[in-house]
Amino acid sequence: MREPRNPFRLRASEHIESDTTFVRLFGPGMLDLLKSNDGLDRLRILRSAPGGGKTTLMRLFTPGPLLTLHSFRLQEDCKELYQRMSELGGVADVGPQLLGVMISCDRNYAALADMGLDPIRQLRTFFALLDARLMMAALRGALTLKRLNYPADLDRLEIVKSENAECPPGIRLPCNGSDLYNWAKKLENSICDALDSFGGLNDSTIIGSDRLFTLKLLSAGNLQCAGTPVADRLLIMLDDVQKLTRSQRQGLMDMVVNLRINTGIWLAERLEALSFSDLVSQGAIMGRDYEYTYIENAWRERPKQFEKLALNIAQRRADQATEVETQSFSGALEMSLDDTRWQPKYEEALALVKNRVKEMDAKSGRYSAWVSERERLEGTPRQQAIAWRMLEILIEREERKNQGSFNFALNVQDLEAKDDSSLRTAAELFLSWEFKSPYYFGSTTLTRLASSNIEQFLWLAGDEFEEVTSASVINPKEVARLSPERQEAILRKASQFLWDEIPRRLPRGRSARLLLESIAEFSNWQTYRPNAPYDPGVNGVAISMQDRERLMDPNYVVKFPNHGRLAEILAAALANNFLEVQLDYSVKGDRWMILNLNRLLCVRHKLPLNYGKFREKTLDELSGWMERGFKRPEKEQGLFGS
Repeated sequence: MREPRNPFRLRASEHIESDTTFVRLFGPGMLDLLKSNDGLDRLRILRSAPGGGKTTLMRLFTPGPLLTLHSFRLQEDCKELYQRMSELGGVADVGPQLLGVMISCDRNYAALADMGLDPIRQLRTFFALLDARLMMAALRGALTLKRLNYPADLDRLEIVKSENAECPPGIRLPCNGSDLYNWAKKLENSICDALDSFGGLNDSTIIGSDRLFTLKLLSAGNLQCAGTPVADRLLIMLDDVQKLTRSQRQGLMDMVVNLRINTGIWLAERLEALSFSDLVSQGAIMGRDYEYTYIENAWRERPKQFEKLALNIAQRRADQATEVETQSFSGALEMSLDDTRWQPKYEEALALVKNRVKEMDAKSGRYSAWVSERERLEGTPRQQAIAWRMLEILIEREERKNQGSFNFALNVQDLEAKDDSSLRTAAELFLSWEFKSPYYFGSTTLTRLASSNIEQFLWLAGDEFEEVTSASVINPKEVARLSPERQEAILRKASQFLWDEIPRRLPRGRSARLLLESIAEFSNWQTYRPNAPYDPGVNGVAISMQDRERLMDPNYVVKFPNHGRLAEILAAALANNFLEVQLDYSVKGDRWMILNLNRLLCVRHKLPLNYGKFREKTLDELSGWMERGFKRPEKEQGLFGS
């Protein structure tokens, strides 16, 4: 298959048909999510918002990609991935060491709930259908690993007798692959025929089970080809678990958690399957025999690793482009405003800000030492403009703090003690706001705007790479580079698109957008106050941990339905990565749950991309925003009356 001109458009794993392309595009850093050394032999629950990378991660462990990786293990673009997979025990010099069996739960399992069965029989029928499909997927995978044909070579597979193996009705050990295939196909057909009929299941149609026979029947060593095990290890991977009914999902979770086998089992689902209580629970759910990974949170705890992963993936995709050659994806994005194009703009800004500062000093007479110190400062016009804007903010703070008190002159040491990186970032943001200069540009900023979600990163990087590609086609003799202003224009358009998606993606879409708009507008008002009290700026709100407990209490939300609606909207926003949660944050002698905006949403409102700066709100205030929106107070205006 001919790959597209822009490989960034291949965002979903299932849209990459070629195993070769898939392996070459896979970022080895994704394997950092598998923290434990025995990560392939445990129960692992993977959760994320849409596009977090669950399906991509699991596909790597299926036979096709494993065989491809082994074949290309000496090629430069596959060496690191091969080494990482070798350390995990998935592949070795002799070939794949793992039989990975992956199926999606988005295949009419939920329809079983409409067949009129009692809850116990419905669950047993669900397990029977899942068992049949797992068996057929395992047999297909085994033949693929052995480079045999499916289903023609099923007789070459054999299940040997084992003390731990449990046989479903109709199977006796030992048996060959054809016996297992015929059993599984007959079982699947009987259930699917019942789903398609008006009569449903009757007592003679199927005998269900309260467990999955496949998990033990196909454990390492039992499934053989020509007298030797097909693989050293078995890994069962169930994707799209959120598509199951609540009882099916809970029954599956309970069953696999209580299993005592050495087979690895991974369950992957979107966060939409979780309740508000689940989404704002305390940290990771860990057990002695299983691990839980909330993918976006895992990257938020390791932002530098996410940046490295994202840019590695971007470079791999740029290398696959068919119509443009780039030495470096990051290098195609200009990262500085200190060139000659922007010098006149910053000279203008420097003159205006310097004049305002001197007028403030003339009125007060307290800041002459600070002004003299800034006059001695060297650097580009942009660097000097930022320094003077920092000084303007500091003077604004001093004026507000000292109203009605004695006004002593301040010395240079006072200025040096107040300079810091947060203040500098606030000054850059203020200059960008006032003088319409770019703020969101460069590869590091691009990874931050992804809000720890790989698909969101690929979407943004793809939009920027599309313009780089177009420029290269128009003028192939010049190295294409995207200017800061074009980068920001592309990102602002993407931000607006994401805002427009809110009503389509979330329940109570109008109220959800109104609430998120209110958080953004409130944050903008707080960020651009002249004294920048929360430098570098605000981009979220927080509720007390006590209010969090109230929203998790079913009796409370029934008594206060407006707060119940708020909890529903917050849960949907968290599940879809429009909000990010941080629990148990200590400030002002209390504990808070912070709700940060998705970083791409911040772009439209010119908000900073830092974490940890928020304002506390009550449930009533947030409920009011959800229904009526936020209205900026008339008495206290922001920067330049904004």
